[in-house]
Amino acid sequence: MANKNSERDFILLQHVKTGKYDLVKSMLLSGKYNREFRDDNDRTALHWAAEYGYYNITCALNECKWDVNATDYKNQVPLIIACNYKHADIASYLIAVGCDVNIKDATGNTPLHRAIRANLENTVCMLLGAGADIHIKNESHWTPLHEAVRMGNEYIVRRLLKLGANVNATIPDSNGTPFATAVFYFKISKTNHYKNLDSIGKMLIENGCYLSYYDRQWTPLLSSISICNSYLASLLLFHGCLLECPKSYSRSLFVDAFTCCDAIVVKLLIICGYRITLEEIELCARIIPTYSSAPFAGLDLGTNGVQTIQWLKKHILKVPLLSEVCRVSIRKSLNYGSNDTSIIKNIDKLVLPSKLKQYIRLDELGSICSEPI
Repeated sequence: MANKNSERDFILLQHVKTGKYDLVKSMLLSGKYNREFRDDNDRTALHWAAEYGYYNITCALNECKWDVNATDYKNQVPLIIACNYKHADIASYLIAVGCDVNIKDATGNTPLHRAIRANLENTVCMLLGAGADIHIKNESHWTPLHEAVRMGNEYIVRRLLKLGANVNATIPDSNGTPFATAVFYFKISKTNHYKNLDSIGKMLIENGCYLSYYDRQWTPLLSSISICNSYLASLLLFHGCLLECPKSYSRSLFVDAFTCCDAIVVKLLIICGYRITLEEIELCARIIPTYSSAPFAGLDLGTNGVQTIQWLKKHILKVPLLSEVCRVSIRKSLNYGSNDTSIIKNIDKLVLPSKLKQYIRLDELGSICSEPI
């Protein structure tokens, strides 16, 4: 490394590390310094100023032409380091002076990945305004959108989706989409830590995420049911997800929904074409939960388990109406036509009377799915 043993440059580096601005400024004014001097971590003085959050020193070094895109032993530039340590002021300054916003560190993460991980919303906005690539992937194939849903940051998710982030980008090792990532990190988060899964899930669904995508373990519907999220399960059904379960799923989708979710999910499954058996009804009757969530107003179906079983027994004895059969068939065809994304907009394009469109769209249940529970 150039001039590694230079005593003067070593002293300057130490002054930077300890935040002694006056001494740093004095040495810079002397003009006797080497901008290329690096320590054993292959770091320049600017890297250390960014890590320790010394804004004035960062500015002084930049004014003396320190390389803002110099990389250390981890291939990290000062901007990435500033994001890692949540120094938003330094990160903003480095973006403003024109550092590379798409440079990758040794793990393939860009400043945008790191700023999202640190929940630096203003820095993320500056990076996006400076041309940060919203589709870029790190070595694990995580996009910025994956990072945003992992952190549960609704604001950043919304910004990325507005700019056209790929809502169906997958992680090869797990086939994980942003939706699957959000559910997974909700599941493993501490109690009440991940508070806005419903809002993020709704944004992903409405912006074109695949409704029935199988990631080798779950579909969105199965994963929503597994975490007892009646809102997301209802929303997926309302928007037209398919009901077929992967062969590896050995349990009954319906029994799991009855056990884990509110009665609205049970009813939506029936309306959307699930063919329930007497055996499933008997299984449900044996595992009636001792309590359930708040009822949904306007339905002829209470959330009490006994009432649900009574409704199911009446339903299985009924011959399906032709209109009900046609609705299931049309919604399934619309799912294929929409490439497994939301069918709602395509329903509006059908050349049919408004009343029929409302019937196909499940408008009688739409108010239930319009807002998170």
